[in-house]
Order: sequence, then structure tokens, then C-alpha cells
Amino acid sequence: MGNGWIRRLQRTLLVSPEALAADARLAARTLDPDAVCEVAGVRRLAELGPRSTRIIDSEQLLDPTERLVVLRDAVEQGVRMLFVESSSPAEAELTDALPGIVRRLDDGTAPDAGSLHGIAVTALLQHCLASDPERTSLALTGMPTRHMDGRALALLPATLDVRRAHPLRRLVGDPRVPVYLAVGIYSALRALPVALIPQFHGSLLMLWLIDVVTAVPYTWGVLAMLFAPRRGIRMLATLTTVTTFAAPYVYFWMHGRDYPLYVVIVIAALTAASILIEVVKYLQEQGLRRRYADAMAPAARLVTV
Repeated sequence: MGNGWIRRLQRTLLVSPEALAADARLAARTLDPDAVCEVAGVRRLAELGPRSTRIIDSEQLLDPTERLVVLRDAVEQGVRMLFVESSSPAEAELTDALPGIVRRLDDGTAPDAGSLHGIAVTALLQHCLASDPERTSLALTGMPTRHMDGRALALLPATLDVRRAHPLRRLVGDPRVPVYLAVGIYSALRALPVALIPQFHGSLLMLWLIDVVTAVPYTWGVLAMLFAPRRGIRMLATLTTVTTFAAPYVYFWMHGRDYPLYVVIVIAALTAASILIEVVKYLQEQGLRRRYADAMAPAARLVTV
């Protein structure tokens, strides 16, 4: 049991987006990074890895029985999206069989490799439940829901006979919880060392509230600042990011004076580390976008795989 939890922890935390981008079936094509993110319902390509996606052949979706097998596996494992390879003749059949939920991801410059489409697993689940509820319910009967994505779980009919895990068990069994808990505790206790600095005369409660309350808008601001499509939103996000990042430090400096040198050094180090982390994330995302948008030469693909 412990080994299984550790393996799930590794798969959850180590998203390995580079491994997905290097897959020869994706690297052979020029893809639209924004379309990939939109289908998957994510803001950054770095959120997608081998665990959260599947690469399948269109025949698996054209066959009604095989389609339900694919659907159950994807829903049960918490997969976000399916990359679907198809030949030119099968492309029209695919869009006819799954109208409105199939999106072309490549630019068609690699005809020998066929075409690549994307389908959100939640959209496929919704389509199957609406178009063939009896067979879909039968295919999903007995499925455990412990690792299911919350959006997919919400689509399941209340009468569907699945092994519904208690919300608390889903929470406890999620390998990400200890990490989120550690981050939360760190954020909650980060203001406490200030109590040891006699030069600080402000309210520890106020400093703590500023630190916690600004965490969510800061996260939104960083993502929107880098990836929002509209310039106005990017400007607003930049202002939000700077304001929420600086707020705890502004309060700290406004309610104290003559801080020791080590305090200045620690705050400067924390600031530099935060900036460095965001820069690394940005560079990773830009690198992933270039890899998705630039089809690799056949020789390079052979080296990759």
C-alpha cells in the first residue's frame, strides 16, 4: 500500500510535460499550443504530462464498444484529454461520430503522419451519456471514483452504480494533499518568525492575513500576466502580481525600523527566489510551446525515442 501511494505521488507531482512533448506521435506534427490548452482546460502546457493525457488511434473512438473502454480508462484514471491520431479518410468519420467535441490540433503540414485531434474527456463523457446512456452506464458500472477528476465525477448520474469514494477518503488518498498541506502550513506560519524581531511593531495577525489573502490573487496574476490573450488583462494581472507580492513586505517595513542586516538579507533572498521560480516556470512554458509548435525532423525524432 505504501509503495503504491509513493508511486502515485511521483506520477502526480512529477508531471513530466517534457516527456509528453517529446513523444514521437506529437513531435512529428506542428501543433497549436493554445488549442491544446483549451481542449485540456489548463492554463499552461506544463500542467499536461503522460499521466493526464492519452494518445490513441481514431479507430478506438469510431468503434462504439472500444470507445467506451477508452472512456472508462480515462475517466477512472483522471485523464484530462485525449490526443487522437487519424488518417485522412477517418478524419471526417471522427468529426461525424463525435460532433462538436473534436478539435484539430495540428496544421496539416505532416500529411504522412495523418492528423491529430484533441478531445476533452469530460466532453466525451457528456456526449456518451447523452447519446447512448444505457451502454455508457453499463460500461462505467462498478468503476471506482477515487482518482476521478471532480468535473467528470459531477457528470455521473446519481443512479449510476459506481464505487463512490467518500469525499474525505478521496482527499486523504490524494498524494497531492501532503504537499498542499505543507505549503499551507508554511504560508500560515511564515509570519511567526517576525515575532522574534523586536524592531517589528505591527500586528502579526494583520501580517498573516495579508500573506494568506494575497496568495490566490498572486497566483492568478502570475498566470494571467504571462498567458492571458488580451493586453488589458495582462496589464491588470501584472499590477495584481506586483501589488500582492509586495503587500506583506510593505506592511512589514511600515511597522518597523532599524532592522538588522540579516533581516534585509533574508527578505532579499526570499524575493530573489520567488522571482527566480517564476522565471524558470516562464522559460519552461515557452520552451514547451516552441516544442509543440515546431515539428521535429525525422532524424531528430529517432534520437528522441
